[in-house]
Amino acid sequence: MQRRYRHLRRYRQIVEVLLRYGFDYVLAQLDLQHLIPFRRRLMPPTPPEQTRGARLRAALETLGPTFVKLGQILSTRPDIVPEDIAQELSLLQDHVPPVDAQAIIREVERELGRPLEESFALFDSEPLAAASIGQVHRAVLRDGTEVVVKVRRPGIEDVVATDLEILESLAGLIEERLRPERFSPREFVEEFTRVLRREMDYHLEAGNIERFRRAWANEPRVRIPEVYWELTTSRLLVMEYIRGVKVDDRDGLIQRGIDPRDVARLGAEVFLRMVLIDGVFHGDPHPGNLFVMDDGSLGIIDFGVVGRLDRETMSSVADLFVGVTRRDTDRVLRGLIRLGALGDDIDLRPVRRDLEELIDRHYGKSLKQLEFGPLVNEVLQLAHRHRLRLPSDLLLLGKALVTIEGVGKSLDPEFNALEVAKPWAKELVRRQLDPSAVAHRALAEGVEYLQLLGRLPEKLDRSLTRLLRGELQVRFLHEGLDRTVQRLERTSNRVAMAIVLAALIVGSGIVLQAQGPIWWGVPALGVIGFVLAAFIGLGLVVGILRSGRF
Repeated sequence: MQRRYRHLRRYRQIVEVLLRYGFDYVLAQLDLQHLIPFRRRLMPPTPPEQTRGARLRAALETLGPTFVKLGQILSTRPDIVPEDIAQELSLLQDHVPPVDAQAIIREVERELGRPLEESFALFDSEPLAAASIGQVHRAVLRDGTEVVVKVRRPGIEDVVATDLEILESLAGLIEERLRPERFSPREFVEEFTRVLRREMDYHLEAGNIERFRRAWANEPRVRIPEVYWELTTSRLLVMEYIRGVKVDDRDGLIQRGIDPRDVARLGAEVFLRMVLIDGVFHGDPHPGNLFVMDDGSLGIIDFGVVGRLDRETMSSVADLFVGVTRRDTDRVLRGLIRLGALGDDIDLRPVRRDLEELIDRHYGKSLKQLEFGPLVNEVLQLAHRHRLRLPSDLLLLGKALVTIEGVGKSLDPEFNALEVAKPWAKELVRRQLDPSAVAHRALAEGVEYLQLLGRLPEKLDRSLTRLLRGELQVRFLHEGLDRTVQRLERTSNRVAMAIVLAALIVGSGIVLQAQGPIWWGVPALGVIGFVLAAFIGLGLVVGILRSGRF
C-alpha cells in the first residue's frame, strides 16, 4: 500500500511538471489525464515561451536525478530524439545543492562500521563536488595520505528505485499505445536502468579504475588514482587524490611551463588508444575529469561511465573506416549491418544514397580540413533520418570524441583529432585485416555454423512432430485494437449507467405519487431511488472528470 501511494504521489508530481512545461498532449496520448488535478483542468498553467527542447530540458531538471540522467542518455540517441532536442539535452547539468556534512559523515561511518576518526585523520566538511548521485570530499588517511571520498547521497536509492519503476510502467504504456517504430521503449528503459545502477555501484567503478590502472601501468605520462579497497563499498569509494591543473586551463599550464599543444595531443592519443587498441574507454572525458600534473602527465578520474567495444564491433568499425577511405559504400553498409544498425524493415536504397553523398562531400579533403564534431553530427542526422539503431557504446564514443576534440581545440586552435587518430586507425585496420586474425574469425564463425547445422535436424524433427500432432499454433496480433476495445467498453459502461440513472430518476418520480412507507412526509421508495440515482450520477461525473475528456 505504501509503495502504491509513493508511486501515485510521484506520478502526480511528474504530471504537474509536464503540464507546467506544455507537455499536456503527451498525457492525452498516454491516456493519463485522470492524474491531472481538478484545479489544473479548470485553469491549466501557461508554459514558458521556449523551444520544445528547452522546455523538455527544464522539465527533466525539475524532476530530479533520474530524469537528468535519462535526458543525458537521450542526448546520445539520434534514433529516438531529433537533433534539436538532442542538442538541448546535451546541456543538462548534474549539479545539485550539497548534502549537509554531518549527514555525509553518518553515511561514511555506517558504511565503514566505525567512527570517522578511526579511518581518517582529517575529513573536509566542504565538498569538492556535489552531484545528483554522490558527493565528493577531500580527506587524509591516518598515515598522512591525501585521498578523496566519494559518498552516495543518503536516500537516493529509494528515489531512483521509484522513478525507475514508473519509467518501466510508462515505457509499457508508450509501447502499447503509441507503438513507436524507431525503438523499443521497454528495451531502452531496461538499458537505462542497467547503466544507472552500474553508475550508482561504487564497487563497479572501483573495478573500472583498477582495470585502467593495469592497462596504463607502464605509461608514465598517464596517472590513474589508486583505490583503497579496505575503505570502499558499493556506497563509498576512497581513492588517491590527484592534484593538478584542469586540462582546459591554458593559462595555468603555460605558467607551469607546460606546452598546451603537447597536452592536447597527449589527451587525444590516450583516448584513441583506449578506443582503438584496448576496446575500453572513459565515457565522460570532460575537462572536470582530466588534470595535468606538474611533470606534464595526464591524470584521469571518475570512471563511473565506461564504454566497451567488443571484437565484433571493432571489426565493424574497421569496415566502416576502410569503406569510407576507399569510397566503398557497400563496405560501409556491410559494417552497419554487422553492427545491427540496419534492420530488415529498412530500405537500403535511400541509406546508400545519403551515405554516398556524405562520403563524396568529404572525400579528397585533407585531415586538416575535417573535424570530428561536424562529421559525428552528420552521421547522427543520417541515423535519425533512416532509423538506424546504433549500439549505445558507439553513440557514447561519438559524444566522447567530440568532447576530446573540443578540449584539444581549447588548448591548440590548430589541433585536429583526425590527424592524431590516423596512425591508431591504421593499426586497428592492420590488426583486423591481419591474415591470422581473419583466419581466427573465419574458424570461429565456421564452428558456430557447424554447431547450428548440427542442431537443425533435431529442431526440424520437433517442429514436424508438433505439426502432425496438431500442437502447432499460429498467433495473430491486432495492433492498436486493444486501446479501442478498452475505450468502447468504458463508453458502453457509462451509457449503461446513464440509462440506469435515467430509469431510477423516472421511476422514483412515479413512486413519489404512489402509496407506501412515508419518511419525513415523502414516500420512502422514492427517496431511496433518488439517493441511488445521486450516487450513480456522482460516479459518472467523477469518471468523466478523471478521464480528462469533458
